[in-house]
Amino acid sequence: MTLIAVSGAGGRMGRLVAETVAATPDLELVAGFDPSHAGAVVAGIVISADPTVVGEAEVVVEFTVPAAVLANLATWRAHGVHAVVGTSGFDTARLETLRTAWGSGPPNCLVVPNF
Repeated sequence: MTLIAVSGAGGRMGRLVAETVAATPDLELVAGFDPSHAGAVVAGIVISADPTVVGEAEVVVEFTVPAAVLANLATWRAHGVHAVVGTSGFDTARLETLRTAWGSGPPNCLVVPNF
């Protein structure tokens, strides 16, 4: 069983990811992070404004806004959580910034441009 958190869990795509994870037999949704939707319930979990909840997971699916994504990824890296990024807006310069900031894994980070 892989433990999953969703960053941006209160948004349209974040909710969809959380519901999909919760419905998948080999995955367990353990946390949702989204300061704009703290206290809301999605897929049976309460969304938190506290980023440390993501540390409960092995993998975080990052589905926030371009302005927040790099800071969030730095936090997930510090917590030792693998990241799958579905947030848009990753041009060559932003990818290079992420490569430099993230360094080599583990944990690992995968940016999926057409999530």
